[in-house]
Amino acid sequence: MDLANRVFNRLEDADEDVLKEYIVTIKDRLCLRLGEEDLPEQFESICVDAVVKMYRRMYYEGIVSEGTSNLTTSFVNDILAEYSQEISDWKARKANNSGSGRMVRFL
Repeated sequence: MDLANRVFNRLEDADEDVLKEYIVTIKDRLCLRLGEEDLPEQFESICVDAVVKMYRRMYYEGIVSEGTSNLTTSFVNDILAEYSQEISDWKARKANNSGSGRMVRFL
């Protein structure tokens, strides 16, 4: 199943053109962070999750915190920040597999 179908399954009533644009945006951002030309298959689920989050906050773009009565709304500025550990781990494994098998960490 392609990314668009996976997103549409989660957001059935959403605007298709908007979702397609969000998919391209998230794919581009992930590829930049991963240092890849094409999105690795392992990151397709992260792409779908991030697109859904991006769509759901469409009308609340830029909100950091908002509260009324017992309801509080806040958004993170970086939708992909939640996945930074997975991105770091993947990059470290890739560097380790393509190099000499040793990893150097600078403190």
